[in-house]
Amino acid sequence: MTGRRREDGYSLVTLMVAVAVMLVMMSAAVPSWRYVMKNDREEELIFRGGEIADAIARYQRKNGNALPPSLEALVKGKFLRRAYKDPMTKDGKWRFIRPGEAIAPTARGASGAGTGTSGSAKAGEAAGAPRGGTGSSSTFSSPGMTLGGFQGVASTSTEKSLRVFNGRTRYNEWVFLPGQPRVVGRPIGPAVPQPGGGVRPPGASSGTGGTLTRP
Repeated sequence: MTGRRREDGYSLVTLMVAVAVMLVMMSAAVPSWRYVMKNDREEELIFRGGEIADAIARYQRKNGNALPPSLEALVKGKFLRRAYKDPMTKDGKWRFIRPGEAIAPTARGASGAGTGTSGSAKAGEAAGAPRGGTGSSSTFSSPGMTLGGFQGVASTSTEKSLRVFNGRTRYNEWVFLPGQPRVVGRPIGPAVPQPGGGVRPPGASSGTGGTLTRP
């Protein structure tokens, strides 16, 4: 009986150690899982925003440069497969870029960036809003000319992004417009295992640059 009790005791200790190790492994996997989920939603944002921007361009070509009044109009006219939602927010609502909004440069250090900008405009840009206001000329309208509809979309999430999109690192600064280049930098994530047993630190380059996608 004494030997059996000892065996039972050893079995219980072994089980407790196994459970403890499993819990540690699960807790370590949670940040990686969150990264994977965020990375997937980020890729979906780039895809959906690009699809909407391209649909706006096709709509304009067919309608004398007029802007679409809604996503539903793009779907109804078969310019867009479906009315995509913002994948970065629970309600899925986009921030629609309206006529009269002059869009800020897409990358830091771009030509003309930071010149002739008032304090209020800088504050608005920091909050994710495009420079300019009502009455300014937009990409698709002339001064004094008012057009209905929207000329692009942006996420309403102010969360910091994994990637750098057109020099911007927050989702509400990722503006998707027709005809605008989409420069996507490398995502920053957990250390990546490398051949030979080494690891690449977060954000380290593997020898290739970012991706440049043009509509």
